[in-house]
Amino acid sequence: MITHQDTYITRLGTRFTFGFELKDGNYRVIILDQPAYNGRDENGHIIHVIRDGDDRLICWTGPVPTLGDAKIVAALWADLTEKYIISGEPFPST
Repeated sequence: MITHQDTYITRLGTRFTFGFELKDGNYRVIILDQPAYNGRDENGHIIHVIRDGDDRLICWTGPVPTLGDAKIVAALWADLTEKYIISGEPFPST
């Protein structure tokens, strides 16, 4: 269950809306609204998104124990997604 919702606006003015859900001691970041990919590949591995039922979640492998951490993850993902949509540049390898 989403316990918090927030909108993040990138430096270029692109708006993303996220829901945050605490599950098993870590936050999950649910993508509620984002811009279209405009023909870019939407493969989950490329865009770092996983599905859980109807939810689209940011794929993040490390712990996200606080809401503040979850908001940082959401902002980072949004900035990288915006860059991918505009330029096609993939997310950096980890």
